[in-house]
Amino acid sequence: MAGESSGHDTYFRIYPKLPAIDGIFDLGSNVLIASHSPHERIPEHLHDHVPHMHIRYGFEIPRQSFEGVDAAALQVAMLVQRVHRVDCNPVFVAKGKGAEGVCLKIAGQDVHWVHSDDVGKKATDLFTATGRKVPEGYRFSGFRTSDLQERVVRRYTKDELLTAVGLGLRCDQHFQATWIEPKNDPIEPYPVVICLSDDTTKFHTFFRLEPTVPLGAY
Repeated sequence: MAGESSGHDTYFRIYPKLPAIDGIFDLGSNVLIASHSPHERIPEHLHDHVPHMHIRYGFEIPRQSFEGVDAAALQVAMLVQRVHRVDCNPVFVAKGKGAEGVCLKIAGQDVHWVHSDDVGKKATDLFTATGRKVPEGYRFSGFRTSDLQERVVRRYTKDELLTAVGLGLRCDQHFQATWIEPKNDPIEPYPVVICLSDDTTKFHTFFRLEPTVPLGAY
């Protein structure tokens, strides 16, 4: 499933891809959804001490002019079960020592995400506007870029975006779902719909992550 829209007087494009970097425990690029029991400590892993479900995908921001974009915050939302909460890792551009990832930096700082109810509502409205319904028991959990202190929205200027993207930027994004009410039960993997957007243009795209990637994805 995919959906895409854009504004007429502004320009921003971001495209979903399979991950380019193997995940923890040698998870290959064909594994987008995977559940784990508690395991040893891994840097930048938020929930290694509780049952969790990994949600991961790759994305590409191609070379572009960012016409009409003075500044923009990046946004992401995912359709998850209401009994789960989602937290995010940084955006990764490479694999470092051991299982540690090398984070994407824009304007010299790691790209950082915080929860945003507004982004979740935006994704819900865009999704239902296409005639689709959010399944009972599910909700869109939203995030937006912020400063590292999580006090203000981090909006990247046009020059910062042009410098970071250059001839094209390929990254991986990892999220982790856990039980809102703590329990020791494993989370059975399930499909997750992702919405990527920004706070300046009308561009957005939906795509669906499956626990098992269809062969056609290759």
